[in-house]
Amino acid sequence: MEIKDRQDCESNIRRIEQLLGCGIFNQENAGHPLQMSAFIDLMICLRDLMHKTEKYVRKIDFTDDILINNYVKDVSDAIRAVRDACCHIDSFKRNFDENGNRGSYNVAYGKCNLMRIGDLELKSDYDDDAAVFYGVNRLYFKRHIIRAFENAKALLAEHLNAPFT
Repeated sequence: MEIKDRQDCESNIRRIEQLLGCGIFNQENAGHPLQMSAFIDLMICLRDLMHKTEKYVRKIDFTDDILINNYVKDVSDAIRAVRDACCHIDSFKRNFDENGNRGSYNVAYGKCNLMRIGDLELKSDYDDDAAVFYGVNRLYFKRHIIRAFENAKALLAEHLNAPFT
């Protein structure tokens, strides 16, 4: 692994652990003015970690509970789509439909139907998880974000623990 990529991975892992561990994403902090900023930071780091995991080992490509569309086929694609929507206000990945209806950082805590627009229903299917929506793209914290993060750490462990060359 190139030294810059290794440093990036180590930094991403530390930052993701800090963000997930600080409680900012807990339901009691739902109205916190920095929660969305923390989520954007999380997506930037996680997207970079997914990219480097694919570059050096393999793509993290599980599809459990992923909302498949033209540009999302697996969890890495979903993370990329949400990261793009977070960081690019004019991204089509914030759209709910072809009529220009859009949404960003809609959060559902527990099992619920967050909203319905025509045939589109944004919902969370699990009592024990929170879902974040950007347009039609959904990421669950436990089922997607944390699972993909733990997978990446495990896959990169050999590279990150190797001596510098």
